[in-house]
Amino acid sequence: MRGGRRRILAGAVGVAILVGIASFPPVESTEARFTDSEYGAGAFTAATLPTPVVASCTVTSFLGTFTGFTITWTSPAVKLRQRFSINGVIVDNANVTQTGTGPYTYSSTISSGLLNTLLGSLLGSTNTVKVETIYPGTSWVSPAATRSLSVGGLLGLGGNNTCT
Repeated sequence: MRGGRRRILAGAVGVAILVGIASFPPVESTEARFTDSEYGAGAFTAATLPTPVVASCTVTSFLGTFTGFTITWTSPAVKLRQRFSINGVIVDNANVTQTGTGPYTYSSTISSGLLNTLLGSLLGSTNTVKVETIYPGTSWVSPAATRSLSVGGLLGLGGNNTCT
């Protein structure tokens, strides 16, 4: 009879559980939908960094041999936000002078010796010179103002020394 009592006890526990579940309040339905007909609209434009404007790029030569060049540009952004590069090699801002109170005028005179240090031999080469406005600590960069620096070689035998 022991087995019969266990079955009766198990049945009574099962009925008690069913009655307990049935006595809980029903789950309320929700109206959580994402189909609301209201919406927002508006126009916006992204802020941009100002593109520097190259005012001049002049080459200096001695007897037809390239000795350096000077580039001058303007920008409303301060010196900290200027990036000057030659063939992708960034020139230290210590080589850039700033004048004015905004828009600022920037100038950099780069000797052939410094260029050789930065880039190696420039004899008979064409080099891309860029000035950009940057936002430090980010990858935010303005469109570049570019010039092409051509170095003709010794005594100008490899072509003219120009910055166009």
